[in-house]
Amino acid sequence: MHKYLKYLCLILIIFALQIRNVDASSNYRISLSATSINKGNSVNLYIKGNELIGGFTISSSNSSVAAVEAGTAWVEDNTVTIKISAINSGSATITVTPTTVADDNGNDLSLASKTLTLIVTEPTKNPIIKKSSDATLKSLEIENIKLDKEFKSNETNYKAEVEAGTEKIKIKASATDNKANVSGIGEISVTSGTNKLEIIVAAEDGTTKVYTITLTVKDYDPIIVKINNKEYNVIRKKDDLPEVELFDDKKITIDENEIDGYYNDKLKIYLVGLKDDKGNVGLYIYEPEDKTYKEYKWITVGGITLYLTDPKEKKENFNKYIETIKNSQVYIYKIKEKDKTGLIYGVNVATGNKAYYIYDKEEETLARYYNKEISIYKKISEDYKKYTLIIIIGALVICISTIIIALTKSKKRKESQ
Repeated sequence: MHKYLKYLCLILIIFALQIRNVDASSNYRISLSATSINKGNSVNLYIKGNELIGGFTISSSNSSVAAVEAGTAWVEDNTVTIKISAINSGSATITVTPTTVADDNGNDLSLASKTLTLIVTEPTKNPIIKKSSDATLKSLEIENIKLDKEFKSNETNYKAEVEAGTEKIKIKASATDNKANVSGIGEISVTSGTNKLEIIVAAEDGTTKVYTITLTVKDYDPIIVKINNKEYNVIRKKDDLPEVELFDDKKITIDENEIDGYYNDKLKIYLVGLKDDKGNVGLYIYEPEDKTYKEYKWITVGGITLYLTDPKEKKENFNKYIETIKNSQVYIYKIKEKDKTGLIYGVNVATGNKAYYIYDKEEETLARYYNKEISIYKKISEDYKKYTLIIIIGALVICISTIIIALTKSKKRKESQ
């Protein structure tokens, strides 16, 4: 009986050891945040310890597919995170191997390695959707106003005429492609004479197309003037005039018609608005005595407004060029065409002073050009050149004289010998 009891105890001890080994295998767990990812992304590997402390190694069966950021990890009853990067498409086996591991009581544990498989795939490419380049109109009309011809999507120019006193019209239009954007439609303000109305269609890909309606608003009693054999319509109302700086509003009488205009007391000039046959409105100087018109050209740079006129005298060594300044074509005088500075002649609208002004293209500034100072500097420069020339000539005379004297003395020595 004692013998059987002895065997029974031995069996129980072996069974207990087996249970310990089985339990030990559950002392840590591994998992991935995702088992399948696209190339270029990454996943996290989690190693979770339970009542253990020790080190683990982490490896990939194919580092060209999945690369492990850290090859070792230390776990103390916690969860450790290891980053794994997806390099190329394919599959890789991630292996976690315990190295030196013990339980909370310091007893060594013999734990087996664990593996997980990671699948890396090529990312799905989004199909390239070609944007529409259709910038045509499907329809175009002016409400209650007839165009000069039937609308066609490939025809971009139209004309129309409305009665005197019309101040607003309504343009309706729709694009052929519903993804295109149409501007220049809706309620539009118009003035007496010719009005150039533009309807712009912008396609989905940015392509644009412009449809133009030349609308003529009849005048009750139009004031027509001729300049260089070209007819212009005088603008009557202030609201239809372009804005201008340093001028006051002024009523002006032309052919017994009182119209709105501008006046500058410093310059003693009147400005009126004239519209050409294309609908362009400009400001012109009006001379009441001889009833003549002259285009008013001006620029504003750095707070200075110049009324541009032709100079009475041209500057020596300066050539005349045309340059665009503030969207205006301006005559500018330079020594060389590529120079960044030049002279502009005009009248300061604020002061009434007429003079040359220095224009600096890089600094975008205007400053008055003073002739007296330039003349002084020029005279000093010329005097300096004269004095320099005199000194050089004097030095040459002394050098030549010294050489002649030296040669003469040398000759006398040779003769005396």
